[in-house]
Amino acid sequence: MDRPDGPRRPRPRVRPARPEDAEVAAAMIAALSSEEGMPPAALTPALFRRQGFGPARLFLPLIAELDGRPAGVALLTRGYDSQSARAGLVVEDLYVDPSSRRCGVARALMAEAARLAQADGGAWVGWHVRRGNLRAQLFYRSLGAVAETVDIMGLSGEAFDALARE
Repeated sequence: MDRPDGPRRPRPRVRPARPEDAEVAAAMIAALSSEEGMPPAALTPALFRRQGFGPARLFLPLIAELDGRPAGVALLTRGYDSQSARAGLVVEDLYVDPSSRRCGVARALMAEAARLAQADGGAWVGWHVRRGNLRAQLFYRSLGAVAETVDIMGLSGEAFDALARE
């Protein structure tokens, strides 16, 4: 049975972020922190420009657009897995503006991350997701992702400083 033609949704377009995207990207990262109940993100537009560009950049920023307007952001870092002896990319942050959700934006950002990893000789893309973020977990499973059985631990602040002094 043929389906009647309805309005076509625009396809997301993913591109490398540019320094002039700093304000919107930092605002999206702040919104991500807020939605996840986290403290405000420290990433300012100035830090985004300084840390996301140039030969010593700390992350690779991507912007997704719908109809030419920013709809999502992803921040990627390089990673290495000793079990497979292969490189890959870690999706540190992924955010889609609420008005652009369920339009393929997150999938387009993840697909671009996979393409970039593969083009760089990598064999995987990894990320972490909060246990309570069921919507994100369902999305990642729809990509074919499998939950790993690891606990992510971290050290920062005074404990980090104390260990570094040893």
